[in-house]
Amino acid sequence: MNAKTVFRNILRFFWKDKVFLIAFAMAVVSCFFIPPNPGYSSYVSSNYRVLVIMFSLMTAVAGLYEANFFSFVAINLVSKFYSIKWIALVIVVATFALGMWVTNDAVLLTLVPFTLFVTKQTGQQKHALLIVILQTIAANMGSALTPMGDPQNIYLYSFYGIPFSTFIASMAPITITGFVLLIATTLVLIPNTPCHPITVSPKVAWKRLALYATVFANALLCVLRVFEGHEWIALVVTLGLIAPFASHLFKKVDYTLLLTFFSFFIFTGNMSQLTQVKDFVGRYLNTDASVYFTGLVTSQFISNVPASILLSTFTDSAFWRPLLQGVNVGSMGTVLGSLASLITLKFVLRDFPDQGKTYLKIYTAICVVFIVVITAVLFLVNGY
Repeated sequence: MNAKTVFRNILRFFWKDKVFLIAFAMAVVSCFFIPPNPGYSSYVSSNYRVLVIMFSLMTAVAGLYEANFFSFVAINLVSKFYSIKWIALVIVVATFALGMWVTNDAVLLTLVPFTLFVTKQTGQQKHALLIVILQTIAANMGSALTPMGDPQNIYLYSFYGIPFSTFIASMAPITITGFVLLIATTLVLIPNTPCHPITVSPKVAWKRLALYATVFANALLCVLRVFEGHEWIALVVTLGLIAPFASHLFKKVDYTLLLTFFSFFIFTGNMSQLTQVKDFVGRYLNTDASVYFTGLVTSQFISNVPASILLSTFTDSAFWRPLLQGVNVGSMGTVLGSLASLITLKFVLRDFPDQGKTYLKIYTAICVVFIVVITAVLFLVNGY
């Protein structure tokens, strides 16, 4: 492999993920203000727990996906219903529930293609766009409840040291309101047209599933801070279980996302040392409402994962709750709000290449209604 080919491969690696490209560029620029020094190691050492959790979760979820666990659950639920309304409702609820336990992108990668297959097989393709839109919102709303549901939740949960029960209680108004809105929207907008999908339950690799479930439980213990201060134990367990029995899963880990976090750690670490910048921005993030809306709006342009890491640098620990809530509600709105939303869009453009604009219009309209209602509930509950 010559030097030109290597250079092209490097450019292709950077260019294929724009969020990572931006994060890397920001990290490099920040190094001109705070030149590399031994203090850089503290940026990673104080956040490596996040990387361990994400690596373990991504490995476990890749295994669960490979073992056909998600497809098995979805097919066995859907096969019991004979109307597109109830099939849609089951799909939306299943997406919502699974999102609480595994990352929203993993759920959508499995269940969106399944939905498109079912609607096509039953001749209900005219409802496919609406169902996958509700699925996408369901994945984001369900995953908002738990630390392990979203990468930004994992980060903020660790960064601010939020107790697990407090985290759940803080996010419950979003998840409960979102769930009610999803059920109501599905029942109102999807007709009760008779149909029955002919589905064959996939073969589940139960022994492999047990292995991957153990890795997932290991990651969950790390989330629950059982290994607090000794997160390396969780990493050793993950490597020890996967390396000898399923080393191919390491190829399925999203290393670009891990590098994105790493880049943001460098950028935010450097920004935190620029006291003038930190104090200037901090002056505008000094109320619950300002932090909430800043998190919500920023997510619309750069996605809620980068928004969480960036804004946490300037947000005092007293305002962790509105930041956490803002970036999670910000997963709706534009398709950029959550990186998981882009997964659905890719599938839609593949199967319905002429329906892209229609999808975006319907998605945005429904999201705006959800955002307004959920924000109103949060302001009533929290007294912002």
